[in-house]
Amino acid sequence: MKKLLQKDGFYLALFVFVSLVAVGGVWFTKNNVDELTSNDLLVEEPKKEQASESEKEVHLIKNNEDKKEEEVVQTSTESKENLETAKKEPQDKLHFLGSEITRSYSEKEPSYSKTLDVWEIHKGIDVSAKEGQEVKSLLNGKVVDVFKDDEHGISVKVESDNKLVVVYSNLNEKLNVKKGDSIKEGQTLGLVGKTTFVETKEDSHVHVEVFKEEKSIDPMTIIK
Repeated sequence: MKKLLQKDGFYLALFVFVSLVAVGGVWFTKNNVDELTSNDLLVEEPKKEQASESEKEVHLIKNNEDKKEEEVVQTSTESKENLETAKKEPQDKLHFLGSEITRSYSEKEPSYSKTLDVWEIHKGIDVSAKEGQEVKSLLNGKVVDVFKDDEHGISVKVESDNKLVVVYSNLNEKLNVKKGDSIKEGQTLGLVGKTTFVETKEDSHVHVEVFKEEKSIDPMTIIK
């Protein structure tokens, strides 16, 4: 009987021991799992933050690129519009007379006359223009004379509002104005003709002279 009780006690102690070991193993395993899980979270969270910062940088770069592209498109568009405006709106009033200056004003240095075959003072400008092309007033003013000049042919003399006198010559007989008419800048005075006597060998043009207080000045001062 004593041996049986000892034997049963041994098995009971063994069972308790095994149970304790099993419980301890489960507890140890659970703690390790919890610790590993916690560490994983700590490791993963910075990755998410890094990913977030990376996404922000990507979005920032993309937004900057979009903005730059928009600015380039806008600048290109504005430049194109400015170019078209410049083409439509000439920067001076030379187009009131013709296309380009073929002989410039010269008060001191002589310029060559093809018709007279001499070098002479040229107190005016010659502006190339096709015969029959309109000649327009450079300034507001009043027609003070219409006459046939001995050198430059049919002419219209206009005194501007600021007391400048402009003479348009080498016009044809069909004038659009008469003496005493008030005119506006850009108004047609007449048409380019072939009435000059001293510039007959030059290409078709209009001859223009400007006077300030009866002194000749360069017409380009009121054209530009």
